[in-house]
Amino acid sequence: MTVIGVILLVLAAALLVFGALSWAKKLPGNPVFGLRVPEVRKSKEAWDTSHAVAGPIWTFGGVALLFGGLLALIATGWMWLLPVAAVFVAVAAVGAGANAGARVASLLDTEEHAEGGCGENCNCGAPAPAPEVDVDALRRAASQADQE
Repeated sequence: MTVIGVILLVLAAALLVFGALSWAKKLPGNPVFGLRVPEVRKSKEAWDTSHAVAGPIWTFGGVALLFGGLLALIATGWMWLLPVAAVFVAVAAVGAGANAGARVASLLDTEEHAEGGCGENCNCGAPAPAPEVDVDALRRAASQADQE
């Protein structure tokens, strides 16, 4: 069962490094690691900010996995429930971090669209004023069409 402990420790190290790089805004944009949400990939600011929000949660998941890996090295009998619980906590932390990062990216995208979407003279969601209609001209045109 030492193999499971070593695997968990390797995964914990990877998650800790990944979380720490994200937290420190040092994770470079790449096609392999990171959030796969279109809003995150729109700008370097969105990438860095969303990963900085997700980084602490992912680091917590790495710590949980590290704890589970160390326990797996010495676990016997019912103690195997602790490494299993640590794996569940780590998976939940990865999901929660991804969710938090994606939400921040979405909020940044919405804010950016509202600020620079259509300029100063845009009503941004307000209904356009109704065009003025000359009702008398419309009636005259209808009468002429009826007479022809």
